Amino acid sequence: MPEPVTFRPRGGQILAWVAIGICALGLVYIAVTDGVASLVVWAWPIVLVAWLAWILYVRPYVRIHEGFIEIGNVFRTHRVPWGDVADVDSRYALTIHTTGGRSIRAWAAPAPGARQAMTTRRDEVARTPGEGDTRRPADAEGTASGDATALVRRTLEEFRRRGGDTLPGGTASTLNVAVIAMTAVLVAAAVLSLAAPHD
Repeated sequence: MPEPVTFRPRGGQILAWVAIGICALGLVYIAVTDGVASLVVWAWPIVLVAWLAWILYVRPYVRIHEGFIEIGNVFRTHRVPWGDVADVDSRYALTIHTTGGRSIRAWAAPAPGARQAMTTRRDEVARTPGEGDTRRPADAEGTASGDATALVRRTLEEFRRRGGDTLPGGTASTLNVAVIAMTAVLVAAAVLSLAAPHD
């Protein structure tokens, strides 16, 4: 069985890690210049910002397995067997349409913004999988949605050529309970620390 292939866009990750690094430096600066008392007050909001950068831009992924595609979004993870994939779209983001009528969008593969879409050249879309009339700027090479959608379409086509299981159904979605709980704790801690009276 081949190793799973994981897709995460680089642009968002770079920005997120820069934000996380700035937050870490901020914590060190506060501890050195203002002491532990100020750190206790400001640590929670700063850690919350770093956490949000991580869950929004680092954690989300699209993972291609031999028998299914897994989409890890911010608070929910979806596992869709290839046999349950009815269509693959990229209009607003990489979107998997299941045979049961569900549409699952991948947070890790958003479509380009209006400005980038308007400057996309025809040749940037021409080499992507799909019919000519259905391809759009969101399918362009070098965009998060385009690169992820091309990978998914090629894998789906290969699966169907091999005669993979085409039985519909089997899509499962799970809440990322630990991520939700941690986010709630950090939000509450940040609000309380900022609302509390300070000398």
